[in-house]
Amino acid sequence: MLRDLHVRNLAVLEDVSVEFGPGLNVLTGETGAGKSIVVDSLALLAGARATSELIRTGEEVLSVTGVFEPAGKQWRQVLSEAGLDSESNQLVVRREVSREGRNRVFVDDQPVTLTLLGRVAPHLIRIHGQREELGLVSARLQQYWLDRSGGKPAVDCLQRVERHFHRFRELVARVERVEGDDRLRHERSDLLRFQVGEIDGARLEAGEEDGLRAERDVQRHIEAITGSLGGSLSVLFDEDSSASERLSRASRWIAEIAEWEEPAAGWAKELEAMSIGLQEMANGMRHRLDSMEADPERLNAIEERLAVIDRLGRKYGPTTAAILAYREQIGAELEELLGDVEQRHELLTQMSSALTEYRQAAADLSTRRVEWGEHLVGLVHRQLRDLAMAKARFAVRLSRRRQEGSRLELDGEPVEFSARGYDQVTLELAANPGEEMLPLASSASGGELSRVYLALQLAVRGEGAGELPTLVFDEVDAGIGGAEAAVLGSKLQRLADGGQILAVTHLAQVASHADRHFGVRKRVRGGRTATRVDALTELDRVEEVARMLAGKQITSLSRSHAEELIASTARRVP
Repeated sequence: MLRDLHVRNLAVLEDVSVEFGPGLNVLTGETGAGKSIVVDSLALLAGARATSELIRTGEEVLSVTGVFEPAGKQWRQVLSEAGLDSESNQLVVRREVSREGRNRVFVDDQPVTLTLLGRVAPHLIRIHGQREELGLVSARLQQYWLDRSGGKPAVDCLQRVERHFHRFRELVARVERVEGDDRLRHERSDLLRFQVGEIDGARLEAGEEDGLRAERDVQRHIEAITGSLGGSLSVLFDEDSSASERLSRASRWIAEIAEWEEPAAGWAKELEAMSIGLQEMANGMRHRLDSMEADPERLNAIEERLAVIDRLGRKYGPTTAAILAYREQIGAELEELLGDVEQRHELLTQMSSALTEYRQAAADLSTRRVEWGEHLVGLVHRQLRDLAMAKARFAVRLSRRRQEGSRLELDGEPVEFSARGYDQVTLELAANPGEEMLPLASSASGGELSRVYLALQLAVRGEGAGELPTLVFDEVDAGIGGAEAAVLGSKLQRLADGGQILAVTHLAQVASHADRHFGVRKRVRGGRTATRVDALTELDRVEEVARMLAGKQITSLSRSHAEELIASTARRVP
């Protein structure tokens, strides 16, 4: 869901903030007030192309900020793959365009590329407007709608095809490596053998370098250490006025007055404990001093061992643990490389079997897609009849794309295939009688395409898994009116249940179904034109719907009709 939108210096939008909510959010206003410019701001958040011509006259930078509460997990995955991990349930997207034509994109205040925005935006918002349709005409999304109409069986089919595809690709990679350049393969195996031998020959133990460096420090500074230990023992015990002797005298003196000075007994015990502790510490120091002996040969051995570890570290990892982990990795690669060469025939057999399994799974998916397509066509036709497109014809066409060199052949022809099967899905439309069936991209106007998208949404609602992003419809009501407009409003309201739709409309029958109604108004101040977007109160909403019904001359009768229309379509705001 899009929670907040803030726009600065985009054409007539000088400084606009809008707080949207769940359900059906409707924007209305007089022609030319700037409703479509609000959609333009949303398109910028969706990754649309931006130019300096969009910037408000006299300003240097435009900015659009959207605060989203996205559904699902796919948007997190896209960001995670780009190194941006978000633990929040909100996502802030900001787009800036300067007079110099520089585009800057920020996600949660982190600068990102426009390409990344284009990848994450479909999980946040999808726009269907009069001038540019973001997504519906893409082959991949059309395939998604067909598969989604298949419900749970489609999910199972797709998972099976994907599993066989990845297994086949894994075996192809292994076979290609075996059948590749012998010289390169031998060079790689020779290198791995050398590296394995070099690491194994060192007989490393994880973390041993820490102990060696500590022991080396002792050997390097043994004279200073023994001198300090000996001097400390002398001061504490061996001299006539040593600390031990003074502590003993103090203890005896304190004990002599214990009979008259009550605290003295406790002090004497504490002094006695200190004396015992000092003696224990001295024993430890003497033991360490007696055990220490300069050993030049041991120091040389330590230096040589650390040199070996450092040399291996420069090649294979910064620590012994990292070196040993690399050894395990290359050992597995070497074993697989040598094993693949020996098992070439078995690999070819497995690859052929995997391709057969893929072909069977993909063929089953293709057969089911034909069935899903026939069912989807019927559902969409019923929805289009309610949306003033009763004479339109909708179709789902499956085809294959030839690809030279493909390992998959169907009917003697090499075809392109992927983890989603080998079908090319094309949604076709003839909007009017007598017209040729053509792909959506070339057969529908903006309003018609928006209605087709709405029909698809309604047709597959509840049929498949997956959460929807915010849906934006710009004048989906173009070319319809009356009872058909009321049906359209009802369908938008129903589709928005449990999600969020933003709709720009000129029809009162559509606006009356809104859960939240926003008025787009143009005003002139100081010789400059600026547009406001205001959330309408109940009274303001009646006035706006009355204006849409009667025009500028609002009468008590039009207000009464507006109140009745709103009351008849109202539902509890989510």
